[in-house]
Amino acid sequence: MNKATLLIICCALLVIPSLAQNLQTPKTCSLAGTWYGGSDYKYISTITPITGQTFAITSDPVFDNASFGYKAWTSWSGELVKITATRYVTQVIGMFTTSSELPPPVNSYELDGARAWVEFIDCDNLQFSYDFFGAYFDLSKVPFVDAPDLNYLPPGGIVETYHRMTTTCPACSLPAAPTRQLRPKR
Repeated sequence: MNKATLLIICCALLVIPSLAQNLQTPKTCSLAGTWYGGSDYKYISTITPITGQTFAITSDPVFDNASFGYKAWTSWSGELVKITATRYVTQVIGMFTTSSELPPPVNSYELDGARAWVEFIDCDNLQFSYDFFGAYFDLSKVPFVDAPDLNYLPPGGIVETYHRMTTTCPACSLPAAPTRQLRPKR
């Protein structure tokens, strides 16, 4: 065996384990789990399997909707459906009210709907690309079927990135930081 052949074999032996480690492709990734992220506005999202290639998603905002004039609001809830080996589509709805009255007057409700195309960046990161985000003030309208009363989608759409919450805890065995008061208000 000549030196060139030996060099090629040695290089292959060094590269193959690295390639094998990266063989986990988005085709083998699972949506199920807890995810955190978003864009300018952050969310915690939980995705659970329903049946076959359909998943439920619930997303909770990490910001105060009162700054938009709402008195109460729900989580965003919806479904994700697998379209191709690496692509999903999701439609979610959330409801808001501008009233503190009980029950809120009918004209105080807003039902929002959003649709996004979802793709794995890798198994621990998702990208949501929104192409629909509308508000319905008339609750007799059907989200995604009827035209919305207001379009919230900015030009160019909305793109969000989410990160999977790990199920391991390497930090759990590290010494804890000293106890201190809660983070002060800003």
